[in-house]
Amino acid sequence: MKTPSFRLDGRRALVTGGSRGIGLAAAHALSQAGAEVVLAARGMQDLERACAQIQAQGGAASALAIDVTDASAVDMAVSRLGPFQILVNGAGGNRPALLADMRDGDLDMLMDLNVKAAFYLSRAVAKGLRNAKLPGSLIHVSSQMGHVGGPLRTAYCATKHALEGFTKA
Repeated sequence: MKTPSFRLDGRRALVTGGSRGIGLAAAHALSQAGAEVVLAARGMQDLERACAQIQAQGGAASALAIDVTDASAVDMAVSRLGPFQILVNGAGGNRPALLADMRDGDLDMLMDLNVKAAFYLSRAVAKGLRNAKLPGSLIHVSSQMGHVGGPLRTAYCATKHALEGFTKA
């Protein structure tokens, strides 16, 4: 659905988790509003398919295969492709398990993807905006689990609470 009064012509957006789900929906909406979108995710095949969908509707979209948990890769990519006036951080994950059954690696993976990646992306985009003297928007996709707790979601809830706190700061 297009909203005629909401235009983003001339603006560039980086959308992580952009090959599917909420990230892809956000990329479609930004593109329909006139933004050029760069879709970021791990798998190039899914990214190319997502970009083709947006381009078929007349939008400008390109693909960036990247591991957003790698701070140096994020810094290099945003420096090379930016500045971006809009960041939609839709990358995220969950590993449901009882607390007693969780492995250390599960917590580390969730912290890296749901919290640290948001920090790396925001920092890199903010640096680009500051250097270009541009305003911008940093948007993080969270979850209701960032406000509550839930069974089998101990680590996920902790990461989404952290993301909410980071976003508010």
